[in-house]
Amino acid sequence: MSNADQSSAWPLFALLVVAAAALVVLQMRRPQPPDPHVGQPLPPLDVAGWINTDRPLVAGDLRGKLLVVDYWATWCGPCIASMPKMVDLHQRFGDQGLHIVGFTSQTYAERDTVEQYVRSVEGLDWPIAYDAGFVFDMMGIYGIPTYVLYDGSGLSVWAGSDVDDLEDAVVAALARSKP
Repeated sequence: MSNADQSSAWPLFALLVVAAAALVVLQMRRPQPPDPHVGQPLPPLDVAGWINTDRPLVAGDLRGKLLVVDYWATWCGPCIASMPKMVDLHQRFGDQGLHIVGFTSQTYAERDTVEQYVRSVEGLDWPIAYDAGFVFDMMGIYGIPTYVLYDGSGLSVWAGSDVDDLEDAVVAALARSKP
């Protein structure tokens, strides 16, 4: 390419850079679609069984509580990596009214694997439902970990996959619930 060709390409290149920057800014300002998990009621607790509880949970057990539902599995690396943070979250905010319930789609045949993992994590003492595929389907949970935070009214107020963001949402929800 000659010097004349290169010098005439610069204005075109600059125009492309400006256009790309404008598209990025416009995309950032574009309203984000609402999270399909927010504003939803707690799903039916239709699961095969429970670990870490004396009896199967029913919706009435969770009504009126600030609740995190953790969708996870033992084969999910990010789920396992975040579990110590979930334990820490539970220990720091449990006495302020935070409850956690875990759901895994792992089947009854995998129950021993789930139970062994739960017992291996110190502080993981909240109820865990297994064979919860129906609940995953009802809620449209296609990726894990997924955390859904429910307020005292039983409606979800936050959903995501990052424990640090979950903590921020829990702190905000606890602040809103204080008189």
